[in-house]
Amino acid sequence: MTNLKTFFLTLLSVLLLTLPLAGKAAASGTELTPSIQAAFDLTAAVADSSSRSKLNSLYSELSALSAQYNSREEQIRKLHESNAQSLLTVKEKIKNIDQATVTRLTAVVASTKARYQPLFDQYSALNKRISLLRGMRDKPLNSVLRAQSDAMRILVQMARQDIRDQEARLKAAKEDRAKKIAAARKTLAGTDSPQTSIKSQKSVISSLNKRLSADWSDFKSAIRKQNPSLTSLSLNSLLSGHRQIAASKQKIIELEQKIAGVIAEASKQIT
Repeated sequence: MTNLKTFFLTLLSVLLLTLPLAGKAAASGTELTPSIQAAFDLTAAVADSSSRSKLNSLYSELSALSAQYNSREEQIRKLHESNAQSLLTVKEKIKNIDQATVTRLTAVVASTKARYQPLFDQYSALNKRISLLRGMRDKPLNSVLRAQSDAMRILVQMARQDIRDQEARLKAAKEDRAKKIAAARKTLAGTDSPQTSIKSQKSVISSLNKRLSADWSDFKSAIRKQNPSLTSLSLNSLLSGHRQIAASKQKIIELEQKIAGVIAEASKQIT
C-alpha cells in the first residue's frame, strides 16, 4: 500500500511538472511552484537524514534568492526609469539656461539698431550730398552742410557706442550661458562611466541567466527522477548562479544610485 501511494505521488508530481504554468513566469526562470515543491519533497523524502537536511537548506536558500531576484529587478527598473526621466528634465533645463536673458538682450540689440537706423541713413545721405557738391563753388551751402555733418557725427558716434555696449552685454550673456551649459554637461558626463558599468553587469547577468536556465532544467530532471545526489548538484549550481546575479544586481542598484546623485548635482548647478 505504501509503495502504491508513493507511486501515485510520484506520477502526480511528474504530471504537474509537465503542465504549463498558469500566469506570468518568474523573471528569474526558477519559479518554485507547488508542483516543483511536491516533486522536491518526494526527492528529499527518499534521501538519508543528512542529505535531506542539506537539500531542504539548499532549497530554502534558492527560494529566498529567487524572490530577491525579482524584488531587485523591480528596484532596478524603478531606479532606471526615475533616472531616465530626471536626465531628460535636466538636459532640457540645460538647453534653456539663461536663454530668456539672451533672447531679451538679442531683442534689445535689434531694437537699438532699428531705433538708430534713421539717424545713420540721414548721416549717410548728408555725406553723399556733401560729396556730390564738393566740386561746386557754393561755399555757404558747403559750410552749412559740413556743420550739420559734424553735429550729426557726434550723435552717430554716441549711437554706435550704444549699440556696441548692447552687443557687448549680449556677447557676455552668451559666453556666461555657454560656460554654465558646459559646466552642467561636464557634471552630467559623470553618468557615462556608471552607465558603461551597468551595461557590463547586465551582460554578466544575461550570461548567468542562460546558465540558470540549463541548471533549472537539470534540477527539474533530477527531482522527476527522485535523485537526491543530482538534485543536490543542480541546487548548488543554481545557488551559485543566483548569488552571482544577486551581486551583479546589487552593483547595478548602486550604480543607478550614483547616477541619481550625479543628476541631482547637475540640477543644483542650473537653479
